[in-house]
Order: sequence, then C-alpha cells, then structure tokens
Amino acid sequence: MTYSLLNTIPPERVGLNGEYDHSGLAKRVLQAFQAHFSTQDLAGLRVNQRGKVVILMGSLRSTNLLDQLTSIALKVEGAIGVETNGIRFR
Repeated sequence: MTYSLLNTIPPERVGLNGEYDHSGLAKRVLQAFQAHFSTQDLAGLRVNQRGKVVILMGSLRSTNLLDQLTSIALKVEGAIGVETNGIRFR
C-alpha cells in the first residue's frame, strides 16, 4: 500500500502528458483556456499556481472573460480555487 502511494503523482503536479511537473496544474489550465479562447483574448494573461490554487495575473478585456476563465480553471483536475487579485482590465 505504501509503495503505490509514493508512486502516485498529486493531481496538481500532473503535467500535460501525465508526467510529474511542479507547474502541471497551471500548464493544464492554460491549455484549457487556449482550447476555448483566441490568442488575442488571452494576450496579457499569466497563469501560475500555488499548490492546488490557480493564480491569474495580468490584463484581460472584461470581467465576463474573467468569470469564464475562473469557471474553466475550477473544472481542471487538481484545482480547488482561483485567485484573481492580480488582474487589470483594459
């Protein structure tokens, strides 16, 4: 039992291809954003993580877009919250 627990990657550390990645959650969230929005919509946005919390920083065009991004981020496996304190609107 202990052996299998030590070989399991926490959901927030799973990379784009299933490998261990310290920033795996942030990368998977960004990939989800890119699947739903244009490069222009995401220009100026930075995605980081602190453990299981996704951190959005930078600038966006509207609060509506921020709400949509937050909703998508929370659906990514391993995410338990989204911080948006660093967002500016242009």
